[in-house]
Amino acid sequence: MKRFILFLTFLCIGCGIMFSQSKQLSPIVNIKGVFKTEYQNIKKGTPFVLQQVVKLKKAPEQGMSRTQAVLVADGMQLGLPMNMLNIVAFQPDDKNSFWQSRQLSNDLISYYEKKGYQEAMRKDQAQEANDYLKELEQSNLFYEDAAVEDYLQCLLLSIAPDQMAVNREGIPQIRILKSPTPDMLMLANNCLLVSTGMLTTLDTEEELYAMLSREVAHYVLDHAIITVNKNIARAKRAEFWGAVMDGVVAATEEYLYERYDYYEPGLIFITNDIVQALVNDHIMNRMGLDYTEKQEKEADKAAISFMSLMGKNREALVSALTKIETFYRTQKDVEALSKYGAYGSLSKRLDRMGTAPVLDEDRNYLKKISGVVSYEAAMQDYNKNYKESRRLAMKNIDNGMACSDDYLMVARSIMKLSNTPEANKECESYLNKADEISKVTNLNICKMKILLLLRENKQMDAVDLLHQYQGLLDAMFQQPHTEKDAQWIVSEHTWAEKLLDRTYIM
Repeated sequence: MKRFILFLTFLCIGCGIMFSQSKQLSPIVNIKGVFKTEYQNIKKGTPFVLQQVVKLKKAPEQGMSRTQAVLVADGMQLGLPMNMLNIVAFQPDDKNSFWQSRQLSNDLISYYEKKGYQEAMRKDQAQEANDYLKELEQSNLFYEDAAVEDYLQCLLLSIAPDQMAVNREGIPQIRILKSPTPDMLMLANNCLLVSTGMLTTLDTEEELYAMLSREVAHYVLDHAIITVNKNIARAKRAEFWGAVMDGVVAATEEYLYERYDYYEPGLIFITNDIVQALVNDHIMNRMGLDYTEKQEKEADKAAISFMSLMGKNREALVSALTKIETFYRTQKDVEALSKYGAYGSLSKRLDRMGTAPVLDEDRNYLKKISGVVSYEAAMQDYNKNYKESRRLAMKNIDNGMACSDDYLMVARSIMKLSNTPEANKECESYLNKADEISKVTNLNICKMKILLLLRENKQMDAVDLLHQYQGLLDAMFQQPHTEKDAQWIVSEHTWAEKLLDRTYIM
């Protein structure tokens, strides 16, 4: 017995010396697991702790891999060739060990051994992501709400690893993109873009948690860099961004008052054309975000497993993806369901994951994003998607979280889609409610009341309200305002004067 213990002692010392002289390919990670089969003197079912991954100076045996996982099992330190990692089952117990084990299982270390870390490409990708964000910023395409952004960032921090098993650092940071389509884009500079459409398509925090977990999976498994290596044909950066963003800039240069009769100073809504310019196949290909079906499958599996580990509803991912697919089918956006990455393989992936109950609304979640819902309702109205605008606004109203604009959006949708005495009465009630709870004078409410009175042939009442509307415009002109606001005020004055003339004639 003493001899056996002495042998193990020398063995551990020998292993320690051997591993100490090797090249470290990972930090100390300490991932728990069990052996699925017998290995050397280790029995099946024996628990272990994977400490790190190293590259030996020379192979321990002929034909054995020099890249080895350093394990501690039964009080011994031993090496397991990375190409034999399938004989163990990882049992992570926290977010770090979960994502670290995924990186090892996906053989990322071997990938970096073959390809190198590609610092130049990563730097180039990060710079292009910075250029992309700069263009978005200049085009006023970020939704700014510090409270919502912090809420999303806290969720992301609870998912993303603090330490990886490979030579990568950084914690993703969230920005919210003004876009009615449900999108998430993890850029090479560690910025995760989440669209307003994604936040409003989902109804629960667990659905959002599941979708964030998918993006973290893409990030941790380095899918973008792997994909870029396959999409290696690349244009010069300046030429590329010049071509891509021309359409965005041109679209945002149009004055809002020229296109839209619902106007709020300083607020710019996004058209579907702008979204298509922002998120298209060319950009996705260049940034490596046109993930393969295999990569999307990996992200799905990782997200579901992570949800289980963290005590979340593992069916939340299926629920979220089902709602996203329903959004595109409702919008009759067949192209979206046949294009790159997350959407191109969506139906297939849902079939594979099986059916699951769609999660009911989470009041706490909806409360936190109620401002986004209001904005999204107005954006859908701007894009003339009146049914969708009403659905979103009613989401806030039904949950007791509505602002004045939510009632206004419902009233606008009613007027745009129907003209009956019953509908007009309903519209009037929503406008009165909007007026009642509005904390500031809302010119849009006044204008819609004018239009409703004319619709009901109440010309004299409309005349009185038109005069009030002109007074409100004058008051707005006396307040600090932009040149764009001034132009809009003048155009509205002209509209009101012409309408007064026609109304007097009537």
